[in-house]
Amino acid sequence: MNPHGIPYLRFIVPFISGLALGAWLDIPLPYLDWGLMLGAAFGVLLAIQKIPYRHRWVFGAYVHLLLLGFGYFHIISHSELRQDRHFSPKISDHHYFLGTVYEAPSRGAKMKIPVRVEAIGSSPDSLQAAAGNVMLFLEVSNFADSIRYGDRLGFQATLRPTEPPKNPHAFDYARYLHFQNINYQAFIKPDSVMRLSAGNGHLLWRKAYESRARLLDLLQKYFPSTDEYAVASALLVGYTDDLSDDMRTAYAETGSMHALAVSGTHIGMLYVGLMFMIGRLRLRGKNGRLIETVLVLTAIWAFTFLTGATASVLRASVMFTVYMFGKAFWRDASAWNVLPTSAFILLIYNPYFLFNVGFQLSYAAVAGMVFFYPRFYKMFPPMSRWLDEPLQVFLVGVAAQLGTLPLSLFYFNQFPVYFWLAGWVVVFVGAVFLWGGAILVLLDSGSQILADWLGMVLYYMILWMNKIIFFIQSIPGGVVRNVWVPGWVVLALYTCLALLGAAMVTRRGKWLGAFAGVMVLLGMFRTATVLGKQQQRSTVIYSVNKARLIDFFEGDRTISLSDTLTKKQESFAAQANRTASGTREKTTVLFSDTVGFFGDNLLIALPFVQFFDQKMVLVDDARWVSSGNPKPLVVEVLVLSKSPKISVAECRARFPCALVVFDASNTFRQAERWRNECALEGWAFHDVRTMGAWVGRR
Repeated sequence: MNPHGIPYLRFIVPFISGLALGAWLDIPLPYLDWGLMLGAAFGVLLAIQKIPYRHRWVFGAYVHLLLLGFGYFHIISHSELRQDRHFSPKISDHHYFLGTVYEAPSRGAKMKIPVRVEAIGSSPDSLQAAAGNVMLFLEVSNFADSIRYGDRLGFQATLRPTEPPKNPHAFDYARYLHFQNINYQAFIKPDSVMRLSAGNGHLLWRKAYESRARLLDLLQKYFPSTDEYAVASALLVGYTDDLSDDMRTAYAETGSMHALAVSGTHIGMLYVGLMFMIGRLRLRGKNGRLIETVLVLTAIWAFTFLTGATASVLRASVMFTVYMFGKAFWRDASAWNVLPTSAFILLIYNPYFLFNVGFQLSYAAVAGMVFFYPRFYKMFPPMSRWLDEPLQVFLVGVAAQLGTLPLSLFYFNQFPVYFWLAGWVVVFVGAVFLWGGAILVLLDSGSQILADWLGMVLYYMILWMNKIIFFIQSIPGGVVRNVWVPGWVVLALYTCLALLGAAMVTRRGKWLGAFAGVMVLLGMFRTATVLGKQQQRSTVIYSVNKARLIDFFEGDRTISLSDTLTKKQESFAAQANRTASGTREKTTVLFSDTVGFFGDNLLIALPFVQFFDQKMVLVDDARWVSSGNPKPLVVEVLVLSKSPKISVAECRARFPCALVVFDASNTFRQAERWRNECALEGWAFHDVRTMGAWVGRR
């Protein structure tokens, strides 16, 4: 791979570095725009000069510096907070808003509706022009379900900045929304919002969302069971809102989740099928290549918008568009130019794509396939077609998993061991279903008998695919779980892959030695981390809305004291922190248990808890303070829960303490009264609901 033959790969590195630096610092630099314009003009003058060959690196370094600065400026200026007339300075006095839904709403526990604000006022009669984005959370109802892209809404709400996570290592939803250019949110009731008009927004996007809605209605007709409809709609349309938690988990733990989002895999299947059919036309010469390009791209972009133009399929469509143009005009379009060129186009359109997990995984997977697959394939001798094609599917899956391995460990903390086995299933079924679904759409409006027959075949195909995926999930040892990888280790792992790739290309031992050296250093870090976690002793009081959850960490063992929580509630609040803490064994004790817990270093006899030498009292009822022995009992931490009608002063008189903690099971008003009391008296306190989880270390 000659570096001079892949200029776009070299150019995108400083540009991406500038984007990352700008996102990290988020500080506008004065006159950077003017500096970049003058710098670009000087660069043009520099380019036309005859520079001695030994000094050409100066021009290259200058171009890289310009791209770095442009990336920094581009992401800084892209933030919606820096729009003129942004609503943020006015929201304290204005609570009525007018805006348009600019993306299709999604449904979960609540309806999530992204709205672009157009006007703001204290009432509908005092509106002033404004700008900015907000995420509305609305209770699921018939009205909420009826809201569509392009609807203009009037709503009354108290907008609040999106908050960072309240629990250690938890998913940062505020950061996730920020990189969708949303920095404010509001929880509203159905009677606080009104649809003023429909059919606004861009015509092309409106038609795309309408087409997706029609396809979903058609699939509902032929796939009557919930799980099969959910998977069919994900495979054909990329719509995943109806997937159950069990179904998501099964596909994730078998490495098949990519099949449930219309993405590069689907566009690749479409491309292969189109090229097979176009090959029958025997197009030749330059004009033939142009006709081939027009036909393929027309079909790909028609499919893109018919399925709702989701972010994943847009990425893949741009990538294939760049590839097809390169193939049409230069015949040999190097993947190492296609990938960075398509990424550059997408990042110019939206620099926040760089921080999208799907964007990162897509490009990492394709890069892995492009580099490793042909080298792996050459290691095997020629085989018959019936063995060769399954081998190719297997090797493509291995190459893609290798490319995404560091990111998968970082984001999902697990690795699916049987991805190769599930890959054969989802690739075959996905290819058949993609074309079968397209035929089903045509037959539905032409021949109902044939459509019913084909629909039944596709239904049972999806049914059996789900059964096979659940079977693969049930095989012992199918998932390596609870792997915690910090960000710098991701970079180190990609360095290892780069060194391994260099060794495969050059066949020189020095690269293999460097690869082994970095792996040894990572192994030493892993060993030191595990030994360090064996010595940990900490207490964490989590923020769980209207509930209590406390973890006591001792080495790789965790004892959890909690209310009765759903698995989803507990996992959302605590699982990431438990994984980061290296938990291997967990024991659960409920507040409703009357027996308590008696361990070597932990005693739970409610309301009293002692963990090593740390004494705590958990007060959830005024009777713990007003009754019994009036003699004060000194503790280190006093935890108030469930909003007992009592003052902090009364609690401290009975239980003198160094710190008062209010957990998230208390009401806002009661916690506010306690905060004010502690602030007035100068007592140390920690409100879990507003300040995040409390962590105490021994």
